[in-house]
Amino acid sequence: MQDNEKQFTRREVLQHSAAVGAGIALLQPAELLAQVQQAEGGSMNIPTRGYAARDASGFLSPWEFERRSVGDSDILIEIKYASICHSDIHQLRGDWGKQQYPQVPGHEIVGIVAAVGKNVTKFKVGDRAGVGCMVNSCMTCHSCTHGEEQFCDNHETVFTYGYPEQSSPTGISQGGYSTNIVVRDHFAVHIPDNISLQEAAPLLCAGITTYSPIMKAEIKKGDKVGVAGIGGLGHMAVKLAVSKGAEVYAFTTSPGKAQDIMGFGAKEVIVVDDLSKLAPYKGLLDYMISTIPVQFDLAAYASVVKPNGFFTQVGMPKGFEVTLSNIGLAISRVNFNASLIGGIPETQEVVSYCADNKVLPQIQIIKAEQVNEAWDKVVKKEARYRYVIDALTI
Repeated sequence: MQDNEKQFTRREVLQHSAAVGAGIALLQPAELLAQVQQAEGGSMNIPTRGYAARDASGFLSPWEFERRSVGDSDILIEIKYASICHSDIHQLRGDWGKQQYPQVPGHEIVGIVAAVGKNVTKFKVGDRAGVGCMVNSCMTCHSCTHGEEQFCDNHETVFTYGYPEQSSPTGISQGGYSTNIVVRDHFAVHIPDNISLQEAAPLLCAGITTYSPIMKAEIKKGDKVGVAGIGGLGHMAVKLAVSKGAEVYAFTTSPGKAQDIMGFGAKEVIVVDDLSKLAPYKGLLDYMISTIPVQFDLAAYASVVKPNGFFTQVGMPKGFEVTLSNIGLAISRVNFNASLIGGIPETQEVVSYCADNKVLPQIQIIKAEQVNEAWDKVVKKEARYRYVIDALTI
């Protein structure tokens, strides 16, 4: 366990709380950031620091704001690491529609539980916990009660940042590029002791987003699987498919990534600097997953899948739209589908699976002040392969 993953016992928390009565404390390394008192008839919001965008430029700068007080079914997590997803950039720059600002991005969040509400049994103070792409839902509909909270039938899924949230002092959910987060306990997962917090962080989005469709594809040993787009999500897709025994063919536009990709266990790397490079692989693959987050010739890539095979798109381009050639798909006879993250039970599953099988992301730790530079590198395909922010630097 890392030195800055200090865990706090319930006794330590209560000792810090004594000065303000029947309260709970938010602990930061080497300091007491805030004491949160939950008294009869009232409560106090929790101060936090983060990096927020103020407009559609997406430029991030320090911002002090408040989280809601810890409710009966909530936990307070002292964030240790938060990693950068291309989705953060798309959303904060308005690629997916008009946004409310200031807004703190980040939905790959890990840390230590610093306080729990009175009804919480899933976590205790000192536990290692993670938060992914959503923080609430109705919890009563068929989807929510069957492990698919992201598809809430009542349209009440609250994604981790930028979504209307009545309980938030800022009016919207605020993400993980920050020092703490208050979340309904159901929407947090346990981080096992056999994985570092910093390596666990990318699993909360990059991991689950690729794991879910790969599991649904029921990949077995010897299957030929293609992965298109080898960035944060794509490199996890390669590693996950390899761990299932697949022969993986990786398609990238970045020649400089080829050696890395072979090191991830791929059978072959195809550098697609021209679509003609796809022709030799026509009808070869059993399945393909694309993490490409921009417009591309989807039908051309799908042509490398066998007739009646499946092609899954998980990358979300600007405007959420991809252009399809109907005749291209008709000729190749490939079944096209798309996938959106995964539910909470499956998110816990992928974290445990990756920890147990050492399917770990390749990461680069950065300071918070480097986040804008890191975003630019993600857009330029220079990330190798997930930037992880050290929350101690916020």
